[in-house]
Amino acid sequence: MKLRKVSGWVCAGVLIAGSLTSGAWAVPVSAEAAENAVYAAQAAESWHEVSKQTFWLTDAFERGQGVTTDGNSWIFNSQLGLLKTALDGKTVQKRNAVAIPAEIAVQGGDHIGDISYYNGLIYAPVEDSKKYEHPYIAVYNASTLQYTGTSYALPLNLHPGGVPWVAVDADRGQVYTAQWNNAPVLNVFRLSDMSLIKTVPLSQTIDRIQGAEMYNGALYASSDNNSKKSVYRIDPDTGAVTLAFDRNLGSSNEAQGITVLPTAEGAVLHILDVDSNRVSMNFRHYAF
Repeated sequence: MKLRKVSGWVCAGVLIAGSLTSGAWAVPVSAEAAENAVYAAQAAESWHEVSKQTFWLTDAFERGQGVTTDGNSWIFNSQLGLLKTALDGKTVQKRNAVAIPAEIAVQGGDHIGDISYYNGLIYAPVEDSKKYEHPYIAVYNASTLQYTGTSYALPLNLHPGGVPWVAVDADRGQVYTAQWNNAPVLNVFRLSDMSLIKTVPLSQTIDRIQGAEMYNGALYASSDNNSKKSVYRIDPDTGAVTLAFDRNLGSSNEAQGITVLPTAEGAVLHILDVDSNRVSMNFRHYAF
């Protein structure tokens, strides 16, 4: 029985660096014990925090919900707007402080969740956070942060608690969402027109996913589940869920969005969280 370990990273479906190694156990074990051992080994990804940026007050608000990247800049979002910065996280390049389209706002749309980038566009989930009756994906120009005029209404039955995040999988030509409370399935849409392809049952429910992004062919999901603030790895094809790592931030901090970008300090995953004081937020950078 072999355990495979893949390292490297994928951005827009291209393998930039990676290696494949395998090993085997020589001791006979029961089928159940073997399955548990494989799960535990797969879950033991060695992620660690290499640095952290903290933002306060209005700077925190503008970065307090989600984050993505075009490879050269960070693109953050608040509940209402979009903000593009240099990779120092501080130098503002563009701002759209009130980004929710009027046609969605009149239906109660008042909250942007964790965003995703692909091919010059930002895909932004927008929900009406009072009733959760009108979930949308709105599309923005990543250079200007302006609404393109294109948005997609999502099936309400698949998003009973709104649409807190969206993730683009360029390699498969798909887009993913899931319900917020104890998500039982991964919703899979066609990237070209956001038509629903299928739902993929998850091997275990995941509660309070606040953001997700593709890395090495898998979906990495940032959860606000408990004090561990776990990051889960989801296979979009099979629905297999494994624990990638626990961030252990405490129950008072609120986990938020996540994105993927290799940086000079060795970080690959970049995840937001709001401090317990609710006036500051952190942008944490994790290396494998």
